[in-house]
Amino acid sequence: MIKVGLVVNPYAGSGGRSGHKGSDDLYELNADTPGRMRRFLSLAPREVLYVTASNLMGSYYFSYFPGQFRFVDIGIGKETRTTRYHTMNAVKEFVRNGVEIIVFAGGDGTARDVAEALREVNANVPVLGIPTGVKMHSGVFAQTPEKAAEVLNSFISGKTVLRPGEIVDVDEDLYRKGVYVVRRYFIVTTVGSSDVVASKVEVSTEEEELEGIASYFHERLYRPDVTYVFGPGSTVKYVERTLFSASGPFLSTDVVKDGKLRIVNASYDDLLGLTGELILVVTPIGGQGFLFGRGNQEIGPEFLRRVGKDRIVVISTRLKLRSFECLRIDTGDPQVDRELSGVYEVLIGYNEFYAVTTCE
Repeated sequence: MIKVGLVVNPYAGSGGRSGHKGSDDLYELNADTPGRMRRFLSLAPREVLYVTASNLMGSYYFSYFPGQFRFVDIGIGKETRTTRYHTMNAVKEFVRNGVEIIVFAGGDGTARDVAEALREVNANVPVLGIPTGVKMHSGVFAQTPEKAAEVLNSFISGKTVLRPGEIVDVDEDLYRKGVYVVRRYFIVTTVGSSDVVASKVEVSTEEEELEGIASYFHERLYRPDVTYVFGPGSTVKYVERTLFSASGPFLSTDVVKDGKLRIVNASYDDLLGLTGELILVVTPIGGQGFLFGRGNQEIGPEFLRRVGKDRIVVISTRLKLRSFECLRIDTGDPQVDRELSGVYEVLIGYNEFYAVTTCE
């Protein structure tokens, strides 16, 4: 029977809804992780043996599906508070148990831990990431938990090929200040699939296009009686600074009302508390085409449902658009993902738009 290693970082992504932009220095459980693991396991293959870490690091999530899965709990992760070393030790135990693939749930920090453990035991087991973190720029993550299950099913049935995947990470302290310091840490083996998003982290800053976007927004789109929510990213912050002579940090989500910056680095709760007519301004984050779900988790599903697709303004430079083929959405709520799917008219200059569809 094929063995699949499964390890979950229950803290990964805990800084997302609060706008913290990472979880490396937090020890708060991510309330979204159980739901994401349930979504993954609802479609995951049953005909394999899962070798898993304990409790919230793995075995707990099988309790959602009593009697449907075969799994072995290796006893790592029973402590109340776990660390990256539990993740690394679990990976090493997976290798000793002869797993054919390691599936992990977390973000770039967890991906680094998995890769480092594999290097320490000189193993080349393929890895696949379930996205539950904040930073997920590494080229080993499936687009959604459901896509991760589909990729794993294809791997088990022998319908996929393997390819190299980059493990990259961002300095979180500088990241919150708007400075991208990205480092490649490892090259691992992952599953070759269009549902596993490649690593891309370039940021576009073409001055002429940005001026055109800002001018058009000011002349045609801005209304002082509307509450505007400006998401993270250099393109959005350029427009924000041009209109209001101020903006929050590079990766903050800011609220503007009556022409004034009212909230800087808004949290999910801050956004849920907004009233009146709302317009959300966003740009694809991370160079992978993610409109929601990477680096902007504070713009969560209930807020997006209230705003609605028709009141989302997407802006981007041409260079950024060339780095991906479709827009990706991973809000944490599959129903909201479906409601937001379709075609977006992306503002790329003064009265210039480019139609981009969401990925299937």
